[in-house]
Amino acid sequence: MTITISPELSEQVREKARAEGLSIEGYVERLIREDEEWVEFSEELLNETDSEFVDIRAAVSEGLQQSERGEGRPAQQVFAELRKKHGLPR
Repeated sequence: MTITISPELSEQVREKARAEGLSIEGYVERLIREDEEWVEFSEELLNETDSEFVDIRAAVSEGLQQSERGEGRPAQQVFAELRKKHGLPR
């Protein structure tokens, strides 16, 4: 099978495959498998009877209440702390 893509996209795929130590074919195969896994995962929707749904809903509700009370912090501050804590570059 032959698939035609733009030279720019072809170079991008080549670079990403090289960076991951894969052939172009291996890299594309992995992308397709990951896409299939994501589709399967995204189809596993939560409903209101799932305990995970209840936990997520409670956490979101708590976060909204904290925000309404002015207890939040700027995202930039939180991200800076996380980068420092985990030694991540900007």
